[in-house]
Amino acid sequence: MNKQPVELSEIKTEILHASISVDNDMNDKSKKENNVRMLKARRAIEAYREEKRLHDSIANGWDYPD
Repeated sequence: MNKQPVELSEIKTEILHASISVDNDMNDKSKKENNVRMLKARRAIEAYREEKRLHDSIANGWDYPD
């Protein structure tokens, strides 16, 4: 009878560790996805600004000599 509570306790501990591990993996995956999304957003903003600068330069006649 003594063995059963010990085994049950060990099983509960293993389940808890597995649950924590799954939670950590999900959090890591979520962080990576958020980082990728932020990088794409930054690149899109940079591309937009570069296109706007190019458009403004062309509109101001950068290619015409003084």
